[in-house]
Amino acid sequence: MENKQGAMNRLAITTGCLILIVAYLFTGCTVPRTRPLAEVVEMPTEDLQAGRIMFNNKCGSCHPGGRSAVGPSIINKPLPKFLVRWQIRHGAGVMPAFDEAVLTDEEVAQIADYVAYLRKQAKRSESES
Repeated sequence: MENKQGAMNRLAITTGCLILIVAYLFTGCTVPRTRPLAEVVEMPTEDLQAGRIMFNNKCGSCHPGGRSAVGPSIINKPLPKFLVRWQIRHGAGVMPAFDEAVLTDEEVAQIADYVAYLRKQAKRSESES
């Protein structure tokens, strides 16, 4: 009886050890992920696309891609959208004002949304680098 009991204990211990070894090996085989497998890409809406077109037509020569050229970079300024809209309408410094004859209120809002989108993309790029 004792041999049978000893054999059962050894079998239980061996089985337990094998289970622990296999579990350890499986946990060691996983690769920790520091980045997602696929990047979530924000798809621009129609208004955002319209804002991009308006921005490129009216603002892009001085602020290409929101960066500095003739005018300063606008993607690193934390202005709320209502101030961006105000600045488009009234101008600032050498920046001309764009009145209702040049841009409708809807177009100004679309440009402001696009500027906010550019800022968001720039922040995302900075955090990834």
